[in-house]
Amino acid sequence: MSNCTASEKLAAFAASVQYDALPESVQQKVLLHLLDTLGVGLAATVEEFAMRARAAIAPLAGRGRGRASVWGASSSWQTPWAALFNGMLAHGLDFDDTHAEAVLHVSTTVVPAALAVAEATAISGRELLAAIAAGMEVNARIGIAAPGGFHDRGFHPTGVCGAYGAAVAAARAMRLDASAMVHALGLAGSQAAGTLEFLGDGSWSKRLHAGWAAHAGIVAAQLGRAGFVGPRATLEGRFGLYRTHLGDGGWDASAVTHDLGQNWRVLEISLKPYPACHMVHAHIDAARVLRERPGFRVDEIESIEADIHERAVPVVCEPLEAKRAPRTDYEAKFSLPYVVASMLVRGHVGVADFTPAAIADEAVRALAARVGYRPDASSQYPRYFDGGLRIRFRNGDVWEHREPINRGHPDKPLGRDEVIEKFRGNVARVWQEEEGEALLAAVQALPRAKSLRQLQRALRVPARPQPS
Repeated sequence: MSNCTASEKLAAFAASVQYDALPESVQQKVLLHLLDTLGVGLAATVEEFAMRARAAIAPLAGRGRGRASVWGASSSWQTPWAALFNGMLAHGLDFDDTHAEAVLHVSTTVVPAALAVAEATAISGRELLAAIAAGMEVNARIGIAAPGGFHDRGFHPTGVCGAYGAAVAAARAMRLDASAMVHALGLAGSQAAGTLEFLGDGSWSKRLHAGWAAHAGIVAAQLGRAGFVGPRATLEGRFGLYRTHLGDGGWDASAVTHDLGQNWRVLEISLKPYPACHMVHAHIDAARVLRERPGFRVDEIESIEADIHERAVPVVCEPLEAKRAPRTDYEAKFSLPYVVASMLVRGHVGVADFTPAAIADEAVRALAARVGYRPDASSQYPRYFDGGLRIRFRNGDVWEHREPINRGHPDKPLGRDEVIEKFRGNVARVWQEEEGEALLAAVQALPRAKSLRQLQRALRVPARPQPS
């Protein structure tokens, strides 16, 4: 296949993926990330953005005429629209998984696309998991070719690269052959989109990126199945993804297919312990460690300085005065000063720490105003989202702590029990315990499930906000 394009190699790989042939580590990883994605998506169903998105999409979605579940509702919609909404849910709290080197959220586009198509196609649990594995692998690899490059240019790789991963997942769930899948990849490239302008005002467009990528992937796969022709060199071509978005440097298309099928990049994906931008997780953990030291007193802090890679600074540190006083939940999720202050003052950074009341907390805002940063030349970003803190107290003492690897990274992973506990905490926002356990059991049964009926029943339970 030496003369083949990257898309042709990816399609040949993805069309051949079989669940039983996957390494056991990949099988387990995919199942865990599916569970995590469903949990964070369900947790978002009671948020204002989700209610407004549902009101907008429902009239387009063929209410009652589709076969794809709307997560946390009794509704079923036509597949592209269900994937659009579910993808927005999965990414809405910024609690979804991340491939560090690619700097993109992987499952949040792939799972909604694969699951929506799988429900409509009536495939087995194994086939669904194979589609998710193929989509996640392709998604990650397309981002790895330009580590951090899309962010540097102002693009959001979750939306841009995610359209390709979703197209592969949808195409594999449709059981398309490699030829049709090449067309799907090419057509996904014309729909791949997403900019980082939401960082300027904390607006909601980032949530749309994941949903739109899932939607685009299904549309691309459906067109590919019908024989609609897409470009073969959608990634590395003269006007392909990398040259149009990144110019002539900073990317290596050979990384997309290097050791494909032998080295599974799925295994490199991190799971999030905090619902905030992954670039600040090491700083949150550093704050947690320092807070737990004997003698810590938050009211004695004079100033805080964070070490962070210079390429992450525009995302979570600048403009500094705005980051110190976030106005919305999304501004707070992308504010290093806010999340550090939240951990030091409250001892936690969870979903409840991004409500309007939490963001307005005077004690947190006062401390966030004393958080600064300095570029860290020793950082290994984007391999790790590392970072450290230096706290200066009024008596002159200086406490320091550095986290060289962000918790949740495969080199410092969350345990299976921790991921399940995270899932339970997320679904507890909207369901009773037995309803969450039913979904957990349905996901765990997928490798043996001949159909998706058990999963569908578990997902189609209306969300009911639980007392806090």
